[in-house]
Amino acid sequence: MYTNEIAAALRVRLTIAAVETGSLDQAVLATLAGLSMLKILESAFTAAFKGPYAFSALITFVITVAGVPVLNIGAPFWGIVAGAMTSLLLERADFANTRPAG
Repeated sequence: MYTNEIAAALRVRLTIAAVETGSLDQAVLATLAGLSMLKILESAFTAAFKGPYAFSALITFVITVAGVPVLNIGAPFWGIVAGAMTSLLLERADFANTRPAG
């Protein structure tokens, strides 16, 4: 079940050991560690962004992670605003399905 995570952790540990022994450069270590985490990120994103409001959640995440302030207001605020606007404009069916009946 957790084979991807275990394999990634093992690869990261082996590359750290190679750097500690002096047989691998720091830049190569960072590259290998990043590549070994891609499968874990893929499975996390698949689990996080399935279901209703998936596209707006992705937009919110990307803008927030970008970390670019606009008008001296931080990226988390703009991420929420962009995610809400995306959801209102493009995911109307999700709103219709999640509203309580009444």
